[in-house]
Amino acid sequence: MTAVATSIAISAAANTASLALAAWIFDGFDISFGWFVVAIVLFTVLTVALRGIVTRTVNRFVRGYTIVGGLMLTFLGLLLTDVVVPKEGFAIEGWGTWIGVTLIVWAAGVAYGEVDTAAPIERR
Repeated sequence: MTAVATSIAISAAANTASLALAAWIFDGFDISFGWFVVAIVLFTVLTVALRGIVTRTVNRFVRGYTIVGGLMLTFLGLLLTDVVVPKEGFAIEGWGTWIGVTLIVWAAGVAYGEVDTAAPIERR
């Protein structure tokens, strides 16, 4: 398996676990099984693509980017997934739920970043 495929597989596993946990914890987060697969694929593609764009344009070692940028990218990925997937398949309702789901999924993303062994793209 290539480094990119491995990175995507690890990301998908982290996203699956974190979104399932968040749906279990928060009453305002509803996801149906059939759409869960679509949401995982879509969210994973969005976050991997957004992460790639940001790491090419921002110094990867800036601590503020790691925390605030990661939270913003997670929120943006969730928002885009929420917009694309029909409400009966994926719905996050209420600010408290949005914050909680974003924090859980972001924490899983941080853990994924620690496990992912793909070398970061060098900035030129």
